Amino acid sequence: MKKTTCNTGRFSVPAAFLAGLLALTVCAALLIPAPAMAEDDETGIMDVQLAKTPTPLDGSVEESIDYLFEVLHAPDASFDPAKVKPMLDFVTTMQDDPKDIAPARRFGGLGVCLRKEVPTTLETILRYFYNPDIPNFLLCPAVLRLSGWHEGSEFLTRPRRLWDELPSLDKPVLVRGREFEVNTPDSFAEAYYRYDLDRLIILLKHDGKNVAISISEQPEKSDVGRKGAILDDQEWDYFYSGIEGLNKGMIGWMDTFMYRSGSVQVFTEHDAVAPRSSVFLFKWLKAGWAGMNVVKRGHIYDGSLRYARSFSKVLESATLTPDEVAAGMRAVAAMPKPVIDQQIKEYAKNFEIRFKDNPKLQSREYARVIADGGYAEVLDADARKSVLALERLKCMIGMEALLDMCASPVAEAPAAPSTEQAAVPGS
Repeated sequence: MKKTTCNTGRFSVPAAFLAGLLALTVCAALLIPAPAMAEDDETGIMDVQLAKTPTPLDGSVEESIDYLFEVLHAPDASFDPAKVKPMLDFVTTMQDDPKDIAPARRFGGLGVCLRKEVPTTLETILRYFYNPDIPNFLLCPAVLRLSGWHEGSEFLTRPRRLWDELPSLDKPVLVRGREFEVNTPDSFAEAYYRYDLDRLIILLKHDGKNVAISISEQPEKSDVGRKGAILDDQEWDYFYSGIEGLNKGMIGWMDTFMYRSGSVQVFTEHDAVAPRSSVFLFKWLKAGWAGMNVVKRGHIYDGSLRYARSFSKVLESATLTPDEVAAGMRAVAAMPKPVIDQQIKEYAKNFEIRFKDNPKLQSREYARVIADGGYAEVLDADARKSVLALERLKCMIGMEALLDMCASPVAEAPAAPSTEQAAVPGS
């Protein structure tokens, strides 16, 4: 009998063997990458079940979203607020959970809607989310390991900060930039990826309310997925092996990518005195293998809920202010390399002590990575500053951390805001 093979891009294996092993009949059916592996995986960490037949988003709202991406793609184009009014009417008046409303496909992938209320002002949100001294991954550490703005981004070079625009916001303010991100391990195959985003931020008034719209698009595919592990999602504890593949047993060798993604996020200030604001997110994702998209709405929604849970923990912390976080991050950014290296050695040792018996790290390849403090060797310069920044944030919030990064008062951090990107790892 002639032996057929299925070329995976990494190596070839007998198709009959794979079919028998995984109870699949063709190679294409076998190669199902992160984040989707099984139908019952769809509820993910957050254990939310979405409607099988969601309600389509209203056509006028879809047209508003299309227009926002058109403006993102055309830096010299003028902006017409009237064209986004249907979308703003929808998100600013929505009170119900929109999880069973589905926006149309974009970027080759399905989309979800998520809404979250936060007890803070839009100014505070901007001081956290769009502060050059606070790396954006610290605002959502359950879904981002690392982030930063690329050199030359208007966001970094403009003289006025976004929150300074609010008192005199009589016409829309548009700010652009290009970012990079590295996600935390996803909740279905525990893979992580690095990718770039084009971003447009719009500040405007809508029905007398201050509104910020953030539009992002991932225009090119990510780098190849690497194996990670979620150790404690609520405590933001994750493992990054540096090894290409998936954390999924017999198919761990597969090469997967995030092909495209996009989002529209709307921050609306409903009451500056109370204070009270809402966050509404439209999110799309295409990811998989060999150009195939295998991401379902449940996978995207699970990640979006992880995002909302982590940013709420930061924004609602009674022990934090944006200025204190910015000062703490400037202190981390100013650390000399020998100090960083010493701190990371201590972190790697403490990581081994804390997690060496974790069931997810018992495989031989993972055990080799963390043995004898070897985890430090996996962490490059970007990842090292990311670790130290997150450890500092944890101790500022009062969470249990692997390093005491708050031993020195925040007041000892440099007082003047940095004009460089030093506080943004990897820029």
